[in-house]
Amino acid sequence: MNILAVIGSPKVDGNTYKTVCQIEKELYKKNEEIEFEYVQLSRTKLELCRGCYLCIEKGEDKCPLKDARESLERKMKQADAVIFASPVYTYNVSWIMKNFLDRFAYRCHRPEFHGKKAMVVITTGAVGLGFVANILSFMLGSMGFIICAKAGITFAPPHEKDEKKLQIETGKLIRKTEVFYKKIINPNPVKPSLVKLLTFRMQQKVFSKAPQNLADFNYWKEKGWLEKSENYYYKVQAGILNKLIVSIISGLIA
Repeated sequence: MNILAVIGSPKVDGNTYKTVCQIEKELYKKNEEIEFEYVQLSRTKLELCRGCYLCIEKGEDKCPLKDARESLERKMKQADAVIFASPVYTYNVSWIMKNFLDRFAYRCHRPEFHGKKAMVVITTGAVGLGFVANILSFMLGSMGFIICAKAGITFAPPHEKDEKKLQIETGKLIRKTEVFYKKIINPNPVKPSLVKLLTFRMQQKVFSKAPQNLADFNYWKEKGWLEKSENYYYKVQAGILNKLIVSIISGLIA
């Protein structure tokens, strides 16, 4: 099993990195054959997104920025699961992680990672854990990642070190890692929620009407997702009631 860890902190050996190292340690206790690979975004050549829209309109291969984006996407595709980790910066992910998300914005239109399991890790010195974890989870979910676990860890400032509190936080992390591991070894496809089923149907409607020279249209057509018989990104039992609700709601929203 190969697990990729994408670290979105400017500090290569800071609390965010140490937290993921702890996760790696706990996973090795479960399975010594797990292979871990770290990507430090602060040491990765990933230029700032220019918002030129070419990746959305014509395809990601038309992006004028020639850097590590392609290799990063290849690593994520090849990994069995991915851990995304970021510190809290002013109630959001770090700027490095935000640029990472911006550079892969086209994957919100052309979700390549459906079925790929992921864990979100957020660290902070005070507040913002839940809020930022939800932001990052939403963005990754729109790219297709299945968020199996979200871990938020608070590290007290150096002048307020509290070993007891650190033990409590470590215990929380271990429990979240346990949840993550159980889900990534489960071979059964994850059953989508009603919201995810509806999201697929609405995207299907939008892209079926898109210009045929648009990258999104061609991607969805090649995947076979524009066929009316398709109800999700991968084969899964959606449930008759959920299908009915999705059909009614999507029919009301023109």
